[in-house]
Amino acid sequence: MMNSALVTGGNSFIGRHLVSELIRRDVNTTVYARSIKTIPEEWIGKVKVVEGDIIDNNSLLSLGDKFDVVFHLAAYVHKIPKSDDEERYVYTVNVEGTKNLLESLSDSVNNILFFSSVSVYGNGMGRDIDEITPTNPTTIYGKTKLSAEQLVIDYGNKHKIKTTILRLPLVYGPGNKGNIYNMIKAIDNRRFVMMGRGLNKRSMVYVGNVVDASMAVLNKEISDGKVYLITDGIDYTVGNLYRLIYKGLGRSPLPFCVPMGIAKMLAIAGDIGNKIIRKSLPFNSEVLGKLTDSLAFSSERIQKDIGFKPKYNLYNTMDETIRWYKTVRHRPASSRQND
Repeated sequence: MMNSALVTGGNSFIGRHLVSELIRRDVNTTVYARSIKTIPEEWIGKVKVVEGDIIDNNSLLSLGDKFDVVFHLAAYVHKIPKSDDEERYVYTVNVEGTKNLLESLSDSVNNILFFSSVSVYGNGMGRDIDEITPTNPTTIYGKTKLSAEQLVIDYGNKHKIKTTILRLPLVYGPGNKGNIYNMIKAIDNRRFVMMGRGLNKRSMVYVGNVVDASMAVLNKEISDGKVYLITDGIDYTVGNLYRLIYKGLGRSPLPFCVPMGIAKMLAIAGDIGNKIIRKSLPFNSEVLGKLTDSLAFSSERIQKDIGFKPKYNLYNTMDETIRWYKTVRHRPASSRQND
């Protein structure tokens, strides 16, 4: 039974949805965040909020309270480092920060959920990736997430604490100014044209499914250190997503796409431009790959182990996401980290 919980990165996109669910369940919740200036007003009086950074041992030790469950979301997320110093900072936050958190926990903790990423598998893996697919991270983000996973599992084994790793693909929904938001914005501003026929498949997960899966693994007896991929259970084609966004915006899709041959030539030109000006251009081979390669993950393990079935998908949530987009489209994007 969960009576008290700590949520690191509680003011992040996923964190906010998770904390709202914990409030609904009357769980005594402590939110640990780098900034408390943007904490939702509806949380006031319902949660304890502690301002601090996981790279600061003193702020972690000041938490003081005992928790049944720890939800560890705080991280430096997908922004690509531009220097060696920035790479070291990603490591400091994601690995050293996780180590600091674990060392600060009291013996009252009996469950740790760590929110990881499919970045641990590397790029260009294709389809039917599951939990036993070998990991091969190619980015500093993926490498540090994998290292943090192992820290959590080792800590659980040493202290006899149940640990669960949730590996997430692209997470979407109201509150996230990430890839889906950017695609909606580009289509809304008539700056997006589909590359190829849009038949490549991508796994995604609605934020509500992430929250539901988090609650589900807490309520089931599963082995310690279990790793689960969480998806909507549907492999969407980019064409599906493209048409859903147009429908949600009340528009008709463009009657043409960019043929792959032309797209590849434009991408090569972007690669050459990157090398000449030493700066990432908006379109290159990496961007083309994200738009046209398949990257699909299997979430069968969590369905078989605990019977978890996602309730949400692009088809029943896109209207909600677009309504949110219309309320925030002129606001600036948020900062570096899962706060």
